[in-house]
Parts: sequence; structure tokens; C-alpha cells
Amino acid sequence: MAEHLDPYSVVITTFDKRFDAFFVPLLAQIKSQRPNIEVIVTINGPAKSSFDEGYRAHILSYLAQFPQVFPTMFPSFQSLAKMWNRGALNTSHNRALVLNDDLELKTENGVSFFDGLETALASQAGTFKINGSFSHFILDKRELIDVGFFDERLLGLGEEDGDFFWRFYKKYKKEIPSVDIGLIDNVQSDLADDGYTKGIRTASKFNRDFLQTQKYKNTLLGGYRGMFDKKVNQILEDEKQYPYESFYLENKNKL
Repeated sequence: MAEHLDPYSVVITTFDKRFDAFFVPLLAQIKSQRPNIEVIVTINGPAKSSFDEGYRAHILSYLAQFPQVFPTMFPSFQSLAKMWNRGALNTSHNRALVLNDDLELKTENGVSFFDGLETALASQAGTFKINGSFSHFILDKRELIDVGFFDERLLGLGEEDGDFFWRFYKKYKKEIPSVDIGLIDNVQSDLADDGYTKGIRTASKFNRDFLQTQKYKNTLLGGYRGMFDKKVNQILEDEKQYPYESFYLENKNKL
């Protein structure tokens, strides 16, 4: 880790179909580059079937091979918003590298992805996307609390990043920045759970419909576009999620 850099965690979201092809090599790459880094793994369950007991045994056995890896396992399908929130809540540090599981982290000529990441962390404060994508991004827990957690009414996958991006701008009057970092490949796998209705690729139709028909409304005057197709105004208020997390962070050292 770069000198004088505050510690950070890694959060990975995954599920059974991506275990051998994607998750196994990804965790090995992380631990070969940063053996002692804290990794929180949020493991999703299936939407319309029982949790695969063989997969449960295999992933727990694999995780146990590495130090500082902590799983959270959901027996049934949960939203990506919830997995990101729970992953961030479980980290020991303020900032976390949040990763999809279909990524490759490389090392070339003695330089690793994490070397480039830590250079970026030292110069860029707060939350930021990596290479313009939420497939891999740095999340600042204090900003997550201030903006509001990822909206868990988005019950499937997709749109949680655009919704957070929109609310981040509303809160801070600036967009989430992006930092270019090399030695990371985004495979963008189409492997997905079979039990939910798809919209665009692996994204849930439910999530897009919820945002477009209930939470936001297109507007010609004012509004903000962000990552959406058009400028919108928010018409459905957000409920406060995890309201006591800030109290915990402010008082945990008093125990």
C-alpha cells in the first residue's frame, strides 16, 4: 500500500453461476497483489429456486484459503443495491473498492492494478468511478450516508448506479468523477440468474420501470440528466435507510 494512504477495503458481489469462471480467479488476483487487504464478499441467492448447497460449501471452502475475507450470504435473491449497501456497511474502513465479479486485475512488469489504484486514492478524495464505469468504483462511506444509501426499492439489478449518481449531484452540485486506471479488464459477462425478468442484458425490467414510472419524471425545464436518457425530476421521495449508521461511526470508539 502506498505510504501514508488510509486503509481501504474491497467489496465483491457474486453468485453461483460465476464462481469457477470469474470469482475464483478474481479473488486469487486480489490476494496475490494485496494479500492482507480486507475483502467483503456478498453472495447472492437464486430468485426462483433453492440455494445450491454444493456451491455454498465450495465458496466457503475457497474463501477460507485466504486471510481477511469475510462473506455475507443471502439464501434468496436480493437487489444489487442491497448487496452494495451491506458490503459497504460491513467494511472496517471509510473507503471501499466495489467490484463486480466478472473482472480481471492484472500485473505487468512488476506493476499491478492496485499500484495504480492507490496512486489514484492518494490524489482523488471521496467516491469515484474507475474508467467511467460502476462495474468497479471507489465508494466513500460518509458520502454514501450523506447522499443516501443505494435505493433498495430497486429490487433487481440495474439503475441503482444511475439513481445514486443523480442524487449525488443533487446533494453536492457536482458529478461523481471518473479516474482512468490501467491493468483492469471488464469482461461484462451475460451470465445471470434465471429467475427474474430481464430488461437490457442482465438488468432487471422491474428496476427500469420503477425509476421511469414511479421515482422520476421527464422534464423539459430544470431537472438533471446524469446517467439517464433525458433530464428528470425526482417525484418519489427517498426513505432513510440504515438511519443509525452515522451514530455507530461516531460512537464505536466509545465502547
